Amino acid sequence: MNLYWGDLHNHNELGYAQGSLERSYEIARSHLDFYAFTPHGLHADGGVPDGYPVVVDNWERIRAAARENDRPGAFTCFPAYEWHSTAWGHLHVLGLEDMEEMYCARSLGDLQDHFRDRAAIAVPHHTAYHQGVDWQHFDPALSPVVEIFSEHGSSERDGGLHPMLGHSGGPGGYEYTVQHGLALGKRFGFTAGTDNHDGYPGGYGLGLTGIWAEENTRPALFDALRKRRTIAVTGDRIEVELRAGDAWMGAAVSGAGERRLDYDVRGWDAIKSVELVRDNVPVQLVRPDYSAAAPGAQRYRMRFEWGWGPMKGYQVFDWQGRLRVEEGRITAVVSCFSSDPFDEARRKRVLERDETGCAWQSHTSRGAVFTTRNGATAPRANDALCVEVEGTDDTRLALEFECRTSKSLLATASDWQLTGKLGGSKRDFSIGELLRGRQGWRVDGLPTSIVAHRAMPEAHYALAGRFVEPAV
Repeated sequence: MNLYWGDLHNHNELGYAQGSLERSYEIARSHLDFYAFTPHGLHADGGVPDGYPVVVDNWERIRAAARENDRPGAFTCFPAYEWHSTAWGHLHVLGLEDMEEMYCARSLGDLQDHFRDRAAIAVPHHTAYHQGVDWQHFDPALSPVVEIFSEHGSSERDGGLHPMLGHSGGPGGYEYTVQHGLALGKRFGFTAGTDNHDGYPGGYGLGLTGIWAEENTRPALFDALRKRRTIAVTGDRIEVELRAGDAWMGAAVSGAGERRLDYDVRGWDAIKSVELVRDNVPVQLVRPDYSAAAPGAQRYRMRFEWGWGPMKGYQVFDWQGRLRVEEGRITAVVSCFSSDPFDEARRKRVLERDETGCAWQSHTSRGAVFTTRNGATAPRANDALCVEVEGTDDTRLALEFECRTSKSLLATASDWQLTGKLGGSKRDFSIGELLRGRQGWRVDGLPTSIVAHRAMPEAHYALAGRFVEPAV
């Protein structure tokens, strides 16, 4: 099995969002393994039961984009659209094959009847709103997964992190949460998607789905979704592997005797704890043994972050960054790029990478926090890059940044004073120095900042364990 990361719920200007169709696919290809553009299709019991005109008029173009951008083995695209309802909640429909039409079902039952015997999956999302889901008529065969998190907030339960603050729909009562659906005996896996309205698939902090599959193709990923081999994350790509004997996560197992669940969790920062929940009740809480970290050659994970800027400043900062590694090698690079600030032309991307270094570009603005069209669950003025390095305490890291101001989201006097300015920074440190703690500094010539976060040895970011349920 391989773990692939992608976004199954994302919007752009072909719907009531912004950003071109071409931009969305270009961004998705730059940092994701799979993608589904889900145009706002229709409102079944509202004012647009026959489809939003912008989607209806561009349906052939939407179909062609999913087909032409699909690259089996490298980048998978699913044809999809979103079905809206006040009475039954919202679902996005994913197809295995090309969708010749956007079926405008008039009710949840109509939608289910149409797609039940087809190669399609209907994913309920932001269920925690009032009437956000109809658990009574939930069909696990058609909906093997439920979106548990997006820019709207978390639908997992009626307390805890990430409340439903992203939009104006709720929250509803506990009976619309995912935990309540599980308590009713419904069985499904979890996904997370951005539901981003700036046309930025996989925007950091807005939700992402991991799928365990044999290969990166539509059939393999679709089969894994049906088998519920999925991970839902809010930000970092936390790798979670669960097995009950030979059965992978998502499988239904039976039989008498002792039950054993093995798990392996790998994050991009220090793991605070791993909690196992059964029947909505925590049954095991495990914390890493931080004292187990030993010096010597091993893999370390580090995060480099940049952005900030003046309070309530709307200036956009363009960044060019480069990292070089000596006496070690880079084994993984993962971007943590915010979807803000919106820009049709600019691109945030890793430009190059090999075992000795990587280079990237991005743009940030503190003002994007105040002007975003996305939800307020995780507004960000910063971007970051996570890097895994195989080395020792003596491995050297050379970090170089160039930062330039070029325009402002809004015209303010403080931003005018920054227009056209250029700043830069060069720092050199060892992994051993970052093991002692983070290093943060201001960029020379500009009111922006950079942080090289604390390095994490494998004993801090990885945790494996077992839960054993005695035979009854």
